[in-house]
Amino acid sequence: MAYYHDNDITRDGFTCSYGRFYALPDRVERVEGSSLRRMFLPTLNPEGRKQINARHSDYFVRGQLKHYGVQFDESEISGNGTLLMKKVLQAGKCDKVPDHITKLREQMHTEWLDKLNPEQLSSSPEWVMDRYFLSSGQPDRTRMTTVVGIPFDRHSSYRVGQMREATSKVAGLHQETGLGPKTQTIFMGWDPVAVSKAAKGHAAKEAKELQAAKDERENERLALHTDYLNTLKRKKSSKNSKTYSPVGSYIINCKEIEEQWPDQADDLTLDIRETKEPGVFDASFEFGVLEGVMIISAEENTLEQYCSQLDREAESDWDENWSEREGEDEDEEKFENEDENEGDIGDGRKPTTGSKRKAKAPQGRGRLPKKSKPRAAQPGTYLLRLKCRETGEGQIYDTAKEGTIRFEDESLVSFVGKANLPCVGQGVPFTARKKSDAPACSGNTWAEYSESSYEYARVRRWH
Repeated sequence: MAYYHDNDITRDGFTCSYGRFYALPDRVERVEGSSLRRMFLPTLNPEGRKQINARHSDYFVRGQLKHYGVQFDESEISGNGTLLMKKVLQAGKCDKVPDHITKLREQMHTEWLDKLNPEQLSSSPEWVMDRYFLSSGQPDRTRMTTVVGIPFDRHSSYRVGQMREATSKVAGLHQETGLGPKTQTIFMGWDPVAVSKAAKGHAAKEAKELQAAKDERENERLALHTDYLNTLKRKKSSKNSKTYSPVGSYIINCKEIEEQWPDQADDLTLDIRETKEPGVFDASFEFGVLEGVMIISAEENTLEQYCSQLDREAESDWDENWSEREGEDEDEEKFENEDENEGDIGDGRKPTTGSKRKAKAPQGRGRLPKKSKPRAAQPGTYLLRLKCRETGEGQIYDTAKEGTIRFEDESLVSFVGKANLPCVGQGVPFTARKKSDAPACSGNTWAEYSESSYEYARVRRWH
């Protein structure tokens, strides 16, 4: 379990979190007295030495003495504290935790629980019971007089079963499950009528909350687009108005993704950039369940040739880089022996007998070797090819998929798109609204989604 210290409760030389109680410094947990006797008496055994060596100086011994409320003078402890630990154990001072330490632990645990929300508590049924319904392990109707709802994933079964089991063990405590559009929530309380009412109203209440959150998000996105439009109006009125360009950052809406993966549809984006080839643009997109790159052009032949050139460069670079990686894995001594027998080549490596270094790909990075007869799309319409990666398991879709985008007017501030999206569907429609003329920076390249990258990722995923 990962431990986060932001919510720790700390006082009187102790700290408490996640049901654990530590003595400071060095967050030392208490060891049972019988185990301590085995470690230190009659002599320090390997287990005890391991515990001491795992801590700085005498911190392990100091921590145990603090847990058992043992007072001592600083002159009594030396080295790693082993001699004092033996003396204390022989006197029977670590047989029982004092009541005031036990009470302090319970108080600090309660304070820590009070800082958690129901979602954070859902991972531990015991914490839920301690927080709301028990005092010193016994049912306490005064701790929580209203209904408590603990949310779970809508399709959860194991954790939900654990919570129901824990609830059933508390005498007089009632429970009922409400199934909403996003979560299933277990409602608990002492009043069965109130519990039932909360469960029955959960679906409508959650749907209303989700719609409110969706509306708020859409208002924020609309404000970004509106601000951009206002900026554009000011530029139009100035003498330095420029030709419109598709380059920029766009807010994306896609109904299919929003309905199928609502948790991943909050911030869909597309950023379009210029390339060195006139009339050709590249773009990076974040569509929640998918992320990837697009190549965009108004001319089909230009688009096809540009993508083909990128594919050739990607495979050539991959072959060269793969050869270099294999070479780096060879035994160092082999390189030394080859250095003695063969002449140098440009990068300092030595080829084996009969090998031929693969020629580098043209460095055009997609630049077309020659102009083809253009075959243009309809005015305001651009054709696209995309490659992408599924964001869950990371599967790469290396075969380019087709699509189009059609700008609504010459200002190029919004468009309607349609594309074949793996995992989502064929001809999936989406809309875009520009929020800035400056696209976000991206490290994604067409080569990252090549056939070789797909194969490499596939092997790495399963081996």
